[in-house]
Amino acid sequence: MSEKEELKPYWEKDFKVDESTHSVKLFHYSAKSIAMVSDEVFGKRFAKYFKEIGGRFNPRLSVGSGWIFKLDAQKDLTSVLQKIFRGEAKPSEIGVSAPIFEDKDIDNKIFNTLADLIDLIPSAKEERVVSENDTMKTTVYYNKDDDTITQGDCIYSFTSAHKSLDIYQLTF
Repeated sequence: MSEKEELKPYWEKDFKVDESTHSVKLFHYSAKSIAMVSDEVFGKRFAKYFKEIGGRFNPRLSVGSGWIFKLDAQKDLTSVLQKIFRGEAKPSEIGVSAPIFEDKDIDNKIFNTLADLIDLIPSAKEERVVSENDTMKTTVYYNKDDDTITQGDCIYSFTSAHKSLDIYQLTF
């Protein structure tokens, strides 16, 4: 076959995947290989199946961007394409998708964050001024009891079984 002679596909099929239609064409590319040409989305979403049977992606095939397989892989390629057509081979997601967190993941994060917070709270009764300026004073009280004299309004309070943290803000 001369270089100028255009290869014709020996097989064509339209595949419907997730509401999109993808045209797939097979070419007898050389004495030792088969080329499969499809749109980029189809090729990427089923790449793992094509790689499993020895396929290699080549964007510069003479018949277009596609996958090249050894002639020996023709039965395997037919089997993969049949599985895709029947919906037995599931496409991989491409692009960016947001991670999904379940409620238990969020609960575990809250629990671990609270455990870290409790570890940071001193065991003894303490009082610390964390900020002060001409108009406001913010004080943290660790493990305050009924005898602790506070200044201002409580803006945050956290209590565990053995430790507590209270933040008070006094406005001048």
